[in-house]
Amino acid sequence: MQVNLPNLEWRVLREVARTRRPAIGRALRLDMNRRTKDGSFLTTLVRQGLLEVVTAGKTPFDATYRLTERGKHAAEYGVYEVEWAEFKAQSEKAKA
Repeated sequence: MQVNLPNLEWRVLREVARTRRPAIGRALRLDMNRRTKDGSFLTTLVRQGLLEVVTAGKTPFDATYRLTERGKHAAEYGVYEVEWAEFKAQSEKAKA
């Protein structure tokens, strides 16, 4: 199934795609609003398999990230492919 990315998440992936080195989480906070306040948007992108953590930090903003193969496709086209069972499992984890 194809999953469309919200604009903020797509912009974050594009920003990571433009960097040659792993991106610092702090630099990926492109909008200063309550949704990006705690860095959970980065954790969500990692859980969806679009980003991978290169070096861990105390907070998501201290870690560095790079794109996965799925993330490269999503950064280019704004959508990514995922199996229904995996998507359903991610949705249930997000609710818990």
